[in-house]
Amino acid sequence: MAATTSYRCALRKIKNLSFKVKTEKMPRIYCTKKLEGFIGNVEQDLPSDIIHRSLMDWNAHLFFVERKKCIVFVNNLTAYSVFIIDILKKDLKNIDVLFYSRLIEQLKHDKIIGKDGFYESLFPLEEMKFIKTNNDRKIIGRINDSVEMFKSHLFHKYDQLKNMNVIHENGLFNTSLTGKPGEIKKSWRSPVDILKNEK
Repeated sequence: MAATTSYRCALRKIKNLSFKVKTEKMPRIYCTKKLEGFIGNVEQDLPSDIIHRSLMDWNAHLFFVERKKCIVFVNNLTAYSVFIIDILKKDLKNIDVLFYSRLIEQLKHDKIIGKDGFYESLFPLEEMKFIKTNNDRKIIGRINDSVEMFKSHLFHKYDQLKNMNVIHENGLFNTSLTGKPGEIKKSWRSPVDILKNEK
């Protein structure tokens, strides 16, 4: 049975989440041009420590399926991905909650944390900062591959986006092999394995 997530319902479930504002661990989301156009107002100055990969840094991209807007977030250190589907402009005011809701959901599915697991040691609940693209070729390549896999799985396994088991498919993408910068291919691991190593 498909388990497509209702993200508007997710908002109600975790409406008590409180976010700390402007701390040293603020997650930074580097947006592609398409996502920047959708969000409309992102930071244009890149941080001075951009060359250092961190669990708190993500790249994100907007893509379309069945005329619906979807966003994929890919972690810069681990290549771990999180998909949000059918997102509306009005949802942007709650984008932090939507992202953390899906992230926690995916971490549980991928068995990185338990059902009542403690995730803040990996990803503290902080207000997100959206920044223009960092042109990270490796992660942008991973984004493109993930979007292609998403569309391929939708076409071959589901008749419509609303019937797609996004959490399950997202979990499959997170088990495909990748490598950290500088590693030789034979030592590549999946984003799930890399992230478990960061715990």
